[in-house]
Amino acid sequence: MNDQSPQQNPNESERPAPRPFPNSDYVRPGIDDRPDLDKALTDEDKAAVARLAVRQKPKTPPAAADQPEVQAAAMGVTAPVGGADEPVPALESAFLDMRDPMVDANGDRPTKTQILRMKIGFACTAFFLALALAALNITLVPQELDALSGPVGGAIGLAWVLGVGIVCSFVATIFFLPLSDHTRTPFGRRAPWFAGGTILSVIFAFALSACHAPAAVGIVWAIMQIGIAAALCSLHASLGERVPDKFRDAVGRWRTVGLLAGLVCGIWLGVLMAHNPAEGMDLCAIGLLIAGIVGLFVIPRESSTVYSRAKPMTNDDLLVTLRVPHPTRAWRMICFTRLFASAGAVLAIAFVWFVVRYLHGAGEGLDVRATMIMVALMGLLACAMALLSEGVTDLIRSSTDNDQLVLMVGVVLSIVAAVVPLVSYTTAGLYVFAGVGGFAVHMVDDALQALAVSSVPQIDRTAGYLAVFNSSATLGRLLGVAAGGFVFAFAATFSSVFLWAAVAFALAGVCAAVAIASSRKQG
Repeated sequence: MNDQSPQQNPNESERPAPRPFPNSDYVRPGIDDRPDLDKALTDEDKAAVARLAVRQKPKTPPAAADQPEVQAAAMGVTAPVGGADEPVPALESAFLDMRDPMVDANGDRPTKTQILRMKIGFACTAFFLALALAALNITLVPQELDALSGPVGGAIGLAWVLGVGIVCSFVATIFFLPLSDHTRTPFGRRAPWFAGGTILSVIFAFALSACHAPAAVGIVWAIMQIGIAAALCSLHASLGERVPDKFRDAVGRWRTVGLLAGLVCGIWLGVLMAHNPAEGMDLCAIGLLIAGIVGLFVIPRESSTVYSRAKPMTNDDLLVTLRVPHPTRAWRMICFTRLFASAGAVLAIAFVWFVVRYLHGAGEGLDVRATMIMVALMGLLACAMALLSEGVTDLIRSSTDNDQLVLMVGVVLSIVAAVVPLVSYTTAGLYVFAGVGGFAVHMVDDALQALAVSSVPQIDRTAGYLAVFNSSATLGRLLGVAAGGFVFAFAATFSSVFLWAAVAFALAGVCAAVAIASSRKQG
């Protein structure tokens, strides 16, 4: 019998398993029998291949200062409740081109679980940051300076401490934002700066409770603000870059709720720690540490940037938050309005602890616990009225579609809120100031943000204009604390701070009127 089937030679190596089709032993030349290059090539061969291979140039990631979403995240921090309802006109938005709105700026597509982690992570981070900073700024640090230097000396010391902290934070942000753009690590470009800023701020927050001289408090506070600035600018950049366009509003809303809740809880933390401020400062340091841990481990890990290209850093990268090309008169006046409105708000808020405690004069201070409770109640009332202002502002905007009217109403109410304590420097007058002031300040802030977004002269440079707008708020806070220091240095009457707050709000109203007239003339 002639068997035509191939005979299997036991000495031959076993043929590879059939690949293309079932029950077939056909081996595709150059496909199924190609060797494993990792095993076939020597180290010299691999080095030669790597030397001759064509290197692809990866895309340069966008700088944080060039992203409107990053500036919008920073802009919403100063608002008591929320930011402007008008969306930021980002030309790179996925809703304006063919990109997928479910993909972030780096091209990654986060899952539903990762989006939920972003919501929880950004909200909890904002909560613990706001809790620590509110407790330190409004209650614990003023109480410590009052105990060290007395009423007038403590108020002047608070002005110097806050002023130096604002300057250090502002300068640090100018440098840290572009430096983080050029950072290339396996952990990303923002995460190392967030971790480093958190560590620095936690160390000096713990050191704050060991300071027993105003100068020491100022030095420790300034260095702590540098760390907080590094953490905050990295957090703002992460929110703008890593959240897809589809979910940015939802994540921002969660973050706003955490910010508001942390503000209220931070003020009441000062009440609980009224007779032990050192322990309260240590708790604030723990709060900053928790915020850093949540930001690093709850939010999904940032992608590696080792293989990302980076342009050389120039002077324009450092000056992007300070100047814009060819600003219009209306834009300048909007920035000046923001500056004076921020100065008036800081004058009224930063020194509220001294205003409440020495309600009956520098020689008749209230009990520390009573002062803390009244400050906390005023803060709670201001936040509640800010929430009410959010609804009223939306109602006015939907019925009239006129943010200019909202701005002028808010400026008038801010002046009224500052004048009431001058006329009636009593407990009732201060509560009226807190309620009306919280309502008015949020209305002004909301309207200014909407007007700033809608009046950007060059849409393709929206981020730069919003960065300057944010810087004007920082400079306004610096102006406010400096004015408060001069007031207490030359007039030892704590009610006089409301007079200068009213003047600042009046100047904001004048600048707003000029901006409105200029915009109508241009239109």
